[in-house]
Amino acid sequence: METSKVEINLSEDKVLVVKGGKLKEYPKPDSGFGKQIINWNDGKICNEEIRYTVK
Repeated sequence: METSKVEINLSEDKVLVVKGGKLKEYPKPDSGFGKQIINWNDGKICNEEIRYTVK
């Protein structure tokens, strides 16, 4: 298994996912309201869904 290191800022709220050996950052919703849904299949991420709410 190949490993690597990245430096992240722990003072910011964010969602990070490792998929296919790459780090992916999900953006915060501009409205301030929303959710990220990660679906798994056979131990792997099969799709991601991002929903935003306008209030």
